[in-house]
Amino acid sequence: MATRPLRGYGRKASGALTIVVALAAWELASRTGVLPGSVFPTMSSTFGALVSLLGQGKFWQALGLTMTSWVIGLAIAAFVGIPLGLLLGRVGFLYRSTRLLIDFLSTIPSVSVIPVVLLLFGATTQMKVVLIVYGAIWPILVQTAYGVRDTDRVLLDTARSYSLTRLRSIRYILVPSALPYIITGVRIAAVISLLLAVSSEVLGSAPGIGMEMVLAQSGGALAPTYAYVVLIGLVGVAVYLAFNQLSSRLLSWHPSERGAAA
Repeated sequence: MATRPLRGYGRKASGALTIVVALAAWELASRTGVLPGSVFPTMSSTFGALVSLLGQGKFWQALGLTMTSWVIGLAIAAFVGIPLGLLLGRVGFLYRSTRLLIDFLSTIPSVSVIPVVLLLFGATTQMKVVLIVYGAIWPILVQTAYGVRDTDRVLLDTARSYSLTRLRSIRYILVPSALPYIITGVRIAAVISLLLAVSSEVLGSAPGIGMEMVLAQSGGALAPTYAYVVLIGLVGVAVYLAFNQLSSRLLSWHPSERGAAA
């Protein structure tokens, strides 16, 4: 049993070592000219620029605008997508009649909608939120519907035999059964939302960290441009880890999580 924590530490150590090696290779390749200096700054100058950005109020304001639109858009997508997914999954006729439409809309790249949303709302936070909601609602909606339809029929028949009300059936059977699917959908939507928030700022000139990156690139500030790229990557990793932790806590009762912890 004592070997399991050691294995966990070993995986973390190997992951950290890989990052260190990659950063060292970046620095070495930039200084030796393997990576052209006109395109790739050194790793040290990039992280120096990142540290400098962290001390600027303008940077934190831009980051706040990006994260605010991300939170609002994801929250609206979850607030709308989860109830609709429960309804579609529970009513077979609605599920079958809307499946083709949902498949069609969900396969349209959200970035391709930017010109239309930009025309309607301009380069504003509202534009970003609308785009995020459009891109994030589909994985939540589809995963929730799948989870409801995957509910054990024996449980539903048992609830019916005990004359449970519709609300009690949803609360005690459908939602717990679909919860792993719902969390998966929200986790996918969280990453999509972050990508769309930055993409709308880069392509639609909406205020935020993406627009600051474009301004740095257009001004020829190479190291700050890469610093913004690194920052966006770090934010994405933080979002991924946060939702993994949330998933583990909410599904601590689920066999998959108990099996992973054993």
